[in-house]
Amino acid sequence: MIPSPPISEAQDGGKQTSPERRHHPRFHFPDGNVIFLVEDVLFKVHRYFFQRDSAIFSSMFSLPQAEGERSEGEIEEKPIILTGIYVKDFETFLMVLYPIDFLLSELNSPEEWVSVLKIATQWEFASIRRLSIDCLSKNLATADRVAIGKCYDVQQWLVPAYTDLCIREQPLGLNEGQKLGMEDVIEIYRIRSLIRYNSNLNRRPDTIGALVKQEFMG
Repeated sequence: MIPSPPISEAQDGGKQTSPERRHHPRFHFPDGNVIFLVEDVLFKVHRYFFQRDSAIFSSMFSLPQAEGERSEGEIEEKPIILTGIYVKDFETFLMVLYPIDFLLSELNSPEEWVSVLKIATQWEFASIRRLSIDCLSKNLATADRVAIGKCYDVQQWLVPAYTDLCIREQPLGLNEGQKLGMEDVIEIYRIRSLIRYNSNLNRRPDTIGALVKQEFMG
């Protein structure tokens, strides 16, 4: 069993003895050579992509196997069990790994890309993580960039997003405050009070950015 991303807490995910297992209608390839079980669904995909693109899977697949034993993932009776993940999360991730059209993504919402970012971060799919960050950078609201950036260590989002929240005219909304958490809300209001007057930091972007970096990243 390998580490799984905390995407969702799937109840009864990964039962080894469930009689209700079924093949995923799209991601169960006849020529696949590694089998994963997510909830009650079997995915048969290609080990090569996981070993090539993920540091976690590369290490796992490099482990020596006991002589005379079938490795996990070789047969449906002994799949690699991915716990703590919903089928929807995994199939969304596989849509990126197995695109129908290389020029047109099947993912249509930030929520889907966040799901991909979670898995890519947890399983160390470096290139897919970069892709998901790039796609989310175009669509996320400022408070979301802070919350998601902190959760998944997207450092390049944080200072610009914090700065935007500190210098904009409108105060934080309730929904934004819930996403940010009490500590960030208090600190943002403190910095906003410092820069309200021309005598404080002269509202220079570089000075404000330095203060934000010191307070939130220090």
